[in-house]
Amino acid sequence: MISRLRNYFLAGLVIFVPIVATIYIVWISFNFLDGLLKPFIEPAIGKHVRGLSLLVTILLILSIGVFARIAIGRKTFEIFEKTLLKIPVIRGLYLVIKQTSEAFLIPNESEFKRVVLVEFPRKGTYALGFTTGVTVGEIQDKTAEKVINIFVPTTPNPTSGFLIMVPEKSVVPLDMSIQDALKFVISGGFSK
Repeated sequence: MISRLRNYFLAGLVIFVPIVATIYIVWISFNFLDGLLKPFIEPAIGKHVRGLSLLVTILLILSIGVFARIAIGRKTFEIFEKTLLKIPVIRGLYLVIKQTSEAFLIPNESEFKRVVLVEFPRKGTYALGFTTGVTVGEIQDKTAEKVINIFVPTTPNPTSGFLIMVPEKSVVPLDMSIQDALKFVISGGFSK
């Protein structure tokens, strides 16, 4: 009887936890995004309208995207970026966030070329990785064979990881999509 109750509880937990966690994350994200422009919008209209700040934030992001695509917008953002890159602490932070955002938010322009399997961190164990290109310069000059740059992400946060350079013959290409590989990494290997 107790083992049956335990099994029912575990089965319920497997269903309950992802549903509640998803609702919680959506709720937190909604409240965060809805609160971004709230201090500016509420005084302007005189009252709080739930979701209005989120809508204005989305429209603002769309407007920035449209503006960045036209010549004057591109030039404006280039000047703004050059200014940011002159500030020592801000420079490093901005570059990391920008490169991570580009890698994960713009799949067509992502630097990840394909999903591969490599022996890492030691011989006989394998890690999922993403090729980012062929090694060039001094590193390639000092190796006997063609070397591939591979980013091996960490679980559950794939924005951090290891950059390893592996001889091309040791890289095992996979047919898995980049999105499926990221799901696999984030889930700790539980996703199929």
